[in-house]
Amino acid sequence: MIYAAVQVVFYALAAAASFLVLTATFLVVRSARPRTNGIAFLSGFVFGTVVACGIGLAVGQAVVTRFDSHETFKAVITVALGLALLAVGVQARRTGATPPEARSSRAAAILDGLSHVGPAASSSMAGLLGFGGPKRLLLTFIAMAAVTDAGLRDVVDAGLVVVYIAVSTALVSVPIGIVVVAGDRAAAILARGQSWVSAHGARLRTWLSFLLGGALLADGLLRLLL
Repeated sequence: MIYAAVQVVFYALAAAASFLVLTATFLVVRSARPRTNGIAFLSGFVFGTVVACGIGLAVGQAVVTRFDSHETFKAVITVALGLALLAVGVQARRTGATPPEARSSRAAAILDGLSHVGPAASSSMAGLLGFGGPKRLLLTFIAMAAVTDAGLRDVVDAGLVVVYIAVSTALVSVPIGIVVVAGDRAAAILARGQSWVSAHGARLRTWLSFLLGGALLADGLLRLLL
C-alpha cells in the first residue's frame, strides 16, 4: 500500500505542475466575480479530473485482466513521458519561451475565454483542463494503473483515488480557497503570487521539467530492468 500511495502522490504532483492551469486559475480569481467564477471553475476542474480517473481505472482494469505484460507497457509509457518532459526542459532552457501547452489553440481559446465568461462557461472550460491534455491525461492513467495493480481493498483504492484528485487539483483549489476565505484581501496576495510566477516562470518550467522528467525516466527504467 505504501508504495502505491507514493506512486499516486508522485504522479499527482507531476500532473498538478502545469503553468497553463495556474495561469487560468489566476485569470478566474482576478475576474469581476472571483468567488462565483472561482467555485464554478474549481467544480469543473475537479469533475474533469474525476472523469479522467474513472476512465483510467476502467482502462487499467482491462489491461491488467487481458495482458500479462501490462507492467512493461506502463514502464515504456513512463519512460516515454519522462523523455518528453526532459526535451521540454531542454527547449525551455534554450529559449525561455512559453511552454508548448500554453501555445496550443485549445489553451489559447480557454485563456482568452476565461477573461470574460460567466460561471457556467468557466466550469465547462475548467472541465477540459481537469480532464487534461496529453501529459496530464497520461499521468492520470499511469496513477490509476498503479491503484489497479496494487490489488488492495476497494475502500483503499477509493482513498488513493481521492488523494490523487486532491493533490492533482491543488494549483486550483488553493488559490480559489484563499479567495473564498479571504475575499477582497486575497487580491493582493494572489497578485504577488502571479507576479512571482511570471518573473520566475521560465526557470521554474525548466527545473520542473528536468526533475519530473528525470524521476519518470528513472522510474520507468527501473521497472523495465527489475
